[in-house]
Amino acid sequence: MLTAIAGERPDHAPCSFMLFFSLYERCSSDSEFVEKQVELGLDPFVHVGQLNHTLHGYGGLAPGVSWKEWVEEQEGGRLFCRRIDTPAGPLQSKVRQRDGWPTAEDFPLLKDWLVPRFEEILIKPEHDLPKLPYLFGPLKDEDIRVLRQEAREASRLADRHGLMLVGGWKGTVRPGLQVDPGVMGADAMAWLSGFETVMVLSLTRPDLIQEYAQIIHRWNLKQIEVYLQETEADLIVRRGWYETTEFWTPPVWRAVIAPTLRREVETVHQAGRKFGYIITSAFLPLLDDILAAGVDVLIGVDPEEGKGTQLSAIKAKCAAAGRALWGGVSGAVTVEMGTEEETSAAVRRALEVLGAGGGFILSPVDNVREDTENSRRNTRALIEAWKKYRSLKA
Repeated sequence: MLTAIAGERPDHAPCSFMLFFSLYERCSSDSEFVEKQVELGLDPFVHVGQLNHTLHGYGGLAPGVSWKEWVEEQEGGRLFCRRIDTPAGPLQSKVRQRDGWPTAEDFPLLKDWLVPRFEEILIKPEHDLPKLPYLFGPLKDEDIRVLRQEAREASRLADRHGLMLVGGWKGTVRPGLQVDPGVMGADAMAWLSGFETVMVLSLTRPDLIQEYAQIIHRWNLKQIEVYLQETEADLIVRRGWYETTEFWTPPVWRAVIAPTLRREVETVHQAGRKFGYIITSAFLPLLDDILAAGVDVLIGVDPEEGKGTQLSAIKAKCAAAGRALWGGVSGAVTVEMGTEEETSAAVRRALEVLGAGGGFILSPVDNVREDTENSRRNTRALIEAWKKYRSLKA
């Protein structure tokens, strides 16, 4: 894995699932999750742990900040409401329940599912940016202590199987817990402000969105420093699913996102570690800038669901810069909905195009979620095709 991330050619192209929820949700521990992947012949990685398992709720609030939640019944639905009182003033949001979510037991502060359900966004950037830092308060000693313990266990697991350690994204296996936050950028803007507001202001008030990005960036740097100091993570990952040209014009991305990405990469490289960036669609117009920021591995190349993901063009740019790619097969379109023949063909194409010369890790993108017979059959076909074609010398 590390040889591939260095842009070099290992003895074979590794296969490591970015996400593997159909297996993850059948496991009760990291050890079980990792060992089942090892049994399948994969090259799994081990998460060093989560710095704050409750950040998606209210775990990041600064001392002295209070909150309350309530439900408003309306004709045609229910609104889940929250108010957060900060020293700079109150914040309030309303989220419409759809498809049975949210619930009183599951109403997180930071999660993808909030975005299409907002009736009132929590952070109104034109008024609320002075309040935003109170959502990302000082890191707690107890959270660092828990991460330290999880990291020790992760290192033992990784050493036992000779696996790579990853920090900054996701966390340990805990049934029922899926934590979206971590080292993040515009994804947090989506969770707090929806995205229509952010997209408009990025063009009409870019100064506001630059400030927004810097507040999140300062939180990222605090997290990254702890991951670097307290864990043996080989790779630090930033999630950037909402940092594509589907949401940003290239000039605005360069002004708002690029400076934060570049500084985070520098921090990780200064510690002698590698940096991964998850961005799965509509990134080709930004690829030169991503590579210029120093990103070591671009995670999430989806040739089907991703927009503008021309494999040969992406490979040419990354190979010229000596950088790596991770992905190559669509999890949702090919593995979950396709046939065995389509899955095998997609694997061979990914290995031939993206694996040429090394610097490639095969994975379904982003995930294999569905635990159906078709999905299980195609997952087996993917692994079998990878074992058949992984040593191609293109």
